[in-house]
Amino acid sequence: MKKIYFLMVLGVWSTTVFAQVDNTEKVRGDFNKTSKVEEDGWTTSGILNIGINQGMLENWSAGGERMSLAANGIFNGFATKIDGNTLFENTLDMFYGLNYVASNNFVPRKIDDRIDFSTRYGFTPRAWSEKKVLQDIYLMSLARVQTQFSKGFNYENPNWRTDNAGQGISNFLSPLYGTLALGAEYRPNKNFTVFLSPAAARIIVADAVHTSLSPDGAFGIDSGKTFAFQFGAYLSSRYSVALTKTIDYRTRLDLYSNYLEEPDHIDILWDNNISFKFSKYLGGNLGVTMVYDHDVPGQLNENGEASPLGWTQLKQVLNLGLQWKFPDKEEKKPTE
Repeated sequence: MKKIYFLMVLGVWSTTVFAQVDNTEKVRGDFNKTSKVEEDGWTTSGILNIGINQGMLENWSAGGERMSLAANGIFNGFATKIDGNTLFENTLDMFYGLNYVASNNFVPRKIDDRIDFSTRYGFTPRAWSEKKVLQDIYLMSLARVQTQFSKGFNYENPNWRTDNAGQGISNFLSPLYGTLALGAEYRPNKNFTVFLSPAAARIIVADAVHTSLSPDGAFGIDSGKTFAFQFGAYLSSRYSVALTKTIDYRTRLDLYSNYLEEPDHIDILWDNNISFKFSKYLGGNLGVTMVYDHDVPGQLNENGEASPLGWTQLKQVLNLGLQWKFPDKEEKKPTE
C-alpha cells in the first residue's frame, strides 16, 4: 500500500507542478493545440491513430512466427462549449487492438480494449467572477461510463479457449462502471483541471456469467450478483501540454474512496499518453496506464493465484502508423 500511496501523491504533485507552468493561458476548455472553435461556440479537437504490424517468415533458419499481423486503434476526442458563465464538456477515449499469429491458427488475441466516456456540466456563480480566488471554479455535475468492446481472455491460462466454457473473463459491457458525481472543478487555464466531489455514486454492472467466475465474484461484484453500488468521494485531475510542435503529452489521475466499505482503500486510475507526428498523416502514440482497485486482484493464473503485482494493474501500448488530428489547424482563437 505504501507504494500505491507514493504513486498517488507523485501523480497529484506532477500535474500540479505542470499546471503552474502554463498559468498565463486563461482559455478554458481547450485541451488540444489543434482545437477548433465553431460558430456556435463549441470547441472541438481529436486524434485518431491506426497502427498495423505485419511479418512473414518462410524456411527461416533462426526460427520465429511464420506469419503475424497486429492492428491497434486509438481515438481521443473532446467537445467543449462555454456560454457566459456555464460550461458543457464531453470527452471520449476508445482503444482497441488485435493480434493474429499462425501458430494460434490466426485466432485473434486482444491486446487493448477500452471505452471511456465522460460528460460534465457546470457554472460559475456570477458573483464569483469578480473574485480572483473563485473565478476559475465551476460548480459541476459529472457522469462517466467505462467499459469495453469485446470478450476478454486470460491468455496466461493454457486452457483459455475453453476456460469458463469459452466465455472468457469479460465481455462487451461486462464490466461496466458508471459514475455520477456532484462537486466543484478548478480550471485555471486550458491545460489543467481538478474536479473534486464529496458525493459520487458508482455502479458496477456485469452479466451473470462473469460475476460467477470465482467464489469471490468478479470486478468487485459479489458472486452470483450482477450489480454493485458504491458511494464515496471522487477526484479527477487532468493535464495536457504540447512538449514540442510534434509531441503532445496528456495525463489523467482519478481517485475514488468508497464510504460504504473500506474507505482507506483508494481506487486509482492513472493514464499517461504521448502522441507524436512524423508527418501530416504518420505518427505514433505511447500509452501507459496504472490501475489499483482493492476489489479486483488483477489477472489470475490457471491455479487461481494472483500476480506478483497483487492488485496493481499495468498496461503499456506503443502504436505507430497512420494518424489524423482534427481539425488540421486552429481557425479561430477561443476567447474567454
